[in-house]
Amino acid sequence: MSKVSRSSVISPEMHERHRLMSRMTPKEKQAYTWKCYDKKAKPQLLELIKHCQSDCRIHPMPILWNRIYHNYSWSTDSRSHTKFTPLKAPFLFNAWNTSNIEKRQRLLTQIYWCYKNKCIGSMHTMIMKLNDADWHHEYNPEDMISLELIKKEYASWLSVKYHPEHDIWNYCENHEEEYKQKREAEKLLNKKIRNAERFYDKQGRDLLDDESITAVGGML
Repeated sequence: MSKVSRSSVISPEMHERHRLMSRMTPKEKQAYTWKCYDKKAKPQLLELIKHCQSDCRIHPMPILWNRIYHNYSWSTDSRSHTKFTPLKAPFLFNAWNTSNIEKRQRLLTQIYWCYKNKCIGSMHTMIMKLNDADWHHEYNPEDMISLELIKKEYASWLSVKYHPEHDIWNYCENHEEEYKQKREAEKLLNKKIRNAERFYDKQGRDLLDDESITAVGGML
């Protein structure tokens, strides 16, 4: 049986792409390759930015966030020279005391890193597969992190300096104290509800122990 030629399994779109690129300079090829990639990648990036900030999502649960990160961290190992730009680690373990908005910013910038390094497809698949229970939820900050802020944070990973200095707190208010007060108020309310339930349960038991109630119960 004769082998199927390689050209017979290439789509017409790929044939046309190869034909166009054969006439391009290296810079033109680079720009054209990015344009083809960006056509699908940009919508995935924007979908993830919106999804990761909806329904009070902050970031995936630590073990899952760490697992997602390690799919890409090997490519930016500082001990080897790679073509990939730096990828900062999740805010886990000793960095867990950072604010929710900072954790969210770190996740979104990691997603943007995948977009810039042409692996947004795999990140999109992993994030969208997560269930609601796989996310850390908090009171949703009124300030949503925009793509422009994500770009600035990503640039800072590349040692680009801004004046004034880029800082998430220059754009978003710190709602951590507000959220803490809400949580404490909820805890206090739940405690009052539990105390009220115990009080009425005790009253019910006392009534059932009363002789007159027992007598009426016996007559029924």
